[in-house]
Amino acid sequence: MDHRTEKREILRMFSDGTIKAVNDDMIVEKRMILEVDGSREAVVIFTPGEEELWALGNLYCRRMIESMEDIASVRTENGRIVVERARRREGWKLEARFLHTASGAFLEEKRDAGIQPDPLPVEWQISFETIMSGIDWIGEAPLFKTAGSVHVAALVSPDGKLLFRTEDVGRHNAVDKAVGWILKKNMKTSEVGLITSGRLPEDMVLKGAGAKIPLMASISAATAGGADAARRCNMTLIGFARNGRFNVYSAPERIKFNGRERTDIGG
Repeated sequence: MDHRTEKREILRMFSDGTIKAVNDDMIVEKRMILEVDGSREAVVIFTPGEEELWALGNLYCRRMIESMEDIASVRTENGRIVVERARRREGWKLEARFLHTASGAFLEEKRDAGIQPDPLPVEWQISFETIMSGIDWIGEAPLFKTAGSVHVAALVSPDGKLLFRTEDVGRHNAVDKAVGWILKKNMKTSEVGLITSGRLPEDMVLKGAGAKIPLMASISAATAGGADAARRCNMTLIGFARNGRFNVYSAPERIKFNGRERTDIGG
């Protein structure tokens, strides 16, 4: 049995008036404390599994680490994820200490102070087909198919490889776990695209830009703030990827369409 789900007896009701008692698979939530260099950083609620990946990804997205060389140790014990850094960086602070599904918003005063990711360079292109294959892949994620109630994040390479897929009750958590996987594999975040099931508001875009990911795509929508943030960061932002189409909100030059470079977002 998958430790990330539990059976619960529920009533299932039908339009013809039928009522059945059934055992349903439901997603388990887990609460843990993130402790960094001896200080309690936050309390997080997420789907069990890949806790260390989540911690690494969360710290990297917030610029508190730059690589695995900044990590002295990371372990889970007694309801805590304990991280000791070899090099301490201030990074971007969280808006809240209690993170239900790990909202990744940054403090407003930090944004006002000018802490913004540098513009992301255009170093590669990716095909329309690769992006859609990533969208199809997240739709086949096992927890989502079994129980629903989760978000999915996946990593794809510009040349079409499906690299990694993870699921969590929180869309921010899923992205953090994916970024943590990149660090553990000693890969460059600048060399992958990230596919997600969640919406793309400003805080999610800034999370991806903080991780130096140049392309984010979702089956869901971007907000106006998310699109504006992506343009400031020169991130390729894609939403409503479904049924053979998607919307491009920024930096379309990273996308190849039928083998051709696409340089406009109209039409």
